[in-house]
Amino acid sequence: MIHNDIKYDIVMFNMSSMYDWDHGIVNRNYNVVNTLEKREDIHRIISVDFLPIGIKKAIGHYFKNILWEIKNAEMIYGDLTSVCYQKSEKLFVYSTIDSIFSLKTVVRELKRIEKVLNLQNVIFWSYNTLFIDFIGKLNEKLFVFDTVDNWSEHPEYLKLKPKVKILQNYQTIADKANLIFTVSNSLVDFYSALNRSKDIYWIPNGVDYDFFNNENMADQQTKLDNCQGPIIGYLGTIEERFDIDLLVEVAKANTEKTIAICGPVWDGVKKQMQNKTRNLENIIFTGRIDYKLAPAYLNKFDVAIMPHKVNDFVKSMNPMKMYEYLACGKPIVSTKVAGIEQFDDLIYSSNDTVEFINLITKALAEDNLDKQQKRRQASKNCSWDKRVQIMVDLIKTKLS
Repeated sequence: MIHNDIKYDIVMFNMSSMYDWDHGIVNRNYNVVNTLEKREDIHRIISVDFLPIGIKKAIGHYFKNILWEIKNAEMIYGDLTSVCYQKSEKLFVYSTIDSIFSLKTVVRELKRIEKVLNLQNVIFWSYNTLFIDFIGKLNEKLFVFDTVDNWSEHPEYLKLKPKVKILQNYQTIADKANLIFTVSNSLVDFYSALNRSKDIYWIPNGVDYDFFNNENMADQQTKLDNCQGPIIGYLGTIEERFDIDLLVEVAKANTEKTIAICGPVWDGVKKQMQNKTRNLENIIFTGRIDYKLAPAYLNKFDVAIMPHKVNDFVKSMNPMKMYEYLACGKPIVSTKVAGIEQFDDLIYSSNDTVEFINLITKALAEDNLDKQQKRRQASKNCSWDKRVQIMVDLIKTKLS
């Protein structure tokens, strides 16, 4: 029996930090926390910043997430290496560098904070594949793991831990998690190979529909205001998954259009991007875009693109930008990445370079108000409220 009057406390191990979220760098994890915070059945959330690995990461983490974030904050706990402060009525942020010294210390501090905040029905909810030592140690009634991408195929996470260790951690998660959510169907298969098929659910990414479908953002000033149109746009981080060669061919075939790359270029691909696009004057790079301005930039696009490589890592993904593009009513041209099959009738897709370029022309020519409305409606059915409702219902059922 599900008890609707029970309120739950959550200790959430994040895949990023509050500092990043406050500075407009958001992800699924951010949206889930924000949505949970609004729910009446959630009492309190301890949001655990991404735990640093190594001295260099710890130093950067200390200055950004501990010294910077505690300014004017109401402290719940603090020592030389850790802080816990109240972010809002329900949300408390714990940030530490003790992960490079002693995980037992992290456990001890979290349990102390749980006691101070009088947490009762604790759900341990994690996004962090790199740290699995906390399972069963946080007074939790349930351990939930939300799997965002396959970190054993992600170049950045492989810099932090060897692939074999990450795979061992996934095996531990498969063995011990009471519930597993995945961002893509391929991750369900991934866990199946680890002999886990029960209590695992594919819950795709979502969108804050009202935020992105905001006509008031259309007049917001952006770095694209004086660009020659039409604008072929990409919003997001440029990393290894981004097909730079495909971008170059798109730019060469559309010299009369502007190719707008709105987002940061990671160091691992920066040199390659600079070398290959140096002589292409119709490509502009805006740099990092604050999440608050994302709808304004998307409103400037005439067509939105997702030129991602198709490999094992990309197969484990479910691009949030796809839902955001749709919420703004934009025609989308994409390579055949995981997730687009949900919107076969709304997204133009091809892995062939020539066809990809031709589809951009087709998308621009066929766009109309009716198609724009269909895209918006499709994204409206994928709200974060609906995604998180599914998650919470599964948790309540498991606990009943």
